[in-house]
Amino acid sequence: MNIRKFEPKDRDSVVEVWYKASIIAHDFISKEVWEAERTNIRDKYLSLAETWVTEEEGKVIGFISLVDQYIGGLFVEPSQQGMGAGTQLIQQAQEEKGHLTVGVYSKNSAARGFYRKHGFRKISEEFQPETGEIVINKAWKQAGII
Repeated sequence: MNIRKFEPKDRDSVVEVWYKASIIAHDFISKEVWEAERTNIRDKYLSLAETWVTEEEGKVIGFISLVDQYIGGLFVEPSQQGMGAGTQLIQQAQEEKGHLTVGVYSKNSAARGFYRKHGFRKISEEFQPETGEIVINKAWKQAGII
């Protein structure tokens, strides 16, 4: 696996990874919500974020998008999950930023466990009106950073 900064040529691959992973990880939200967000991800959010991709044999298999120290998205191709791509991406972000926050749907137990495994702790929770779901906000700080 190779991690590198996002390039414009990665846009369609990143959106496809995001979509495929989202409808599986967030099956408690209708597929139509994710369909409607595709254009926003592609044309709006990716340009606002600092994004790193991980690739295998030249194919994008995952990405992490950061807005300052907030993880706007961390997604891995479903067939590649559990093989270390997500861990490599989160470690890249931890090394770059030293402090990170993320919001995770309360019903997404796999994501909650992933972030817990990587040292994130719950700081709050909130209701998301757009989806009707509870989001758990988590934070991670590098040792020694106040």
